[in-house]
Amino acid sequence: MKIINKAYKLRIYPSKEQAELIDKTIGSSRFVYNYFLNERIKKYKESKESIDFYSCSRILTQMKKDSNYIWLKECDKWALQTSLKDLDSAYSNFFRELKKGNSNQGFPKFKSKHKSRLSYRTTFTNNNIEIKDNKIKLPKLKWIRFRDNRDTSNILKIFNVTISKTKTNKYYVSVCVEEFTQEKETTGIMIGIDLGLKEYLTTSDNEI
Repeated sequence: MKIINKAYKLRIYPSKEQAELIDKTIGSSRFVYNYFLNERIKKYKESKESIDFYSCSRILTQMKKDSNYIWLKECDKWALQTSLKDLDSAYSNFFRELKKGNSNQGFPKFKSKHKSRLSYRTTFTNNNIEIKDNKIKLPKLKWIRFRDNRDTSNILKIFNVTISKTKTNKYYVSVCVEEFTQEKETTGIMIGIDLGLKEYLTTSDNEI
């Protein structure tokens, strides 16, 4: 038995209410990224200092209690935290380039509603994500049907899920997992393969 990491991409069929919440979470994740990117840029321009991930996370928690941002509570909190982590990685790269002496390095770019990919990523925590009988359970969304007949019984662990929406309003999930697979026994037999012009492929056994 061999343990491998693998990703599945599945088309999902959310209800109207689930689709609305997915759209809201995509927008909220983008808002959180842009809001805190703006705060970090202002802080850097004022004092050449930065706001770390944990400070941003604490501010986000307080924002959810503010009537102006109460709508953030409707969304998957892990998705919003992931958005902060993505920003932290982008901002760390910015500082890394500055330390290398790259004075032309610009700040991370703001995410555009029309140009950015319509998606958000959420992480597995306390069984908040499950796959069972052609359905996947996602934070805040509960169970959503997907179209795929593949066997998922060999999944050992789910790492994270990315929920995305296409321009034609189709929804997908990309699931990163750890699973086991049975290694095939080798026969010890070797074969040569020749790629040609007249015949596409010929083996050393003269099979075309």
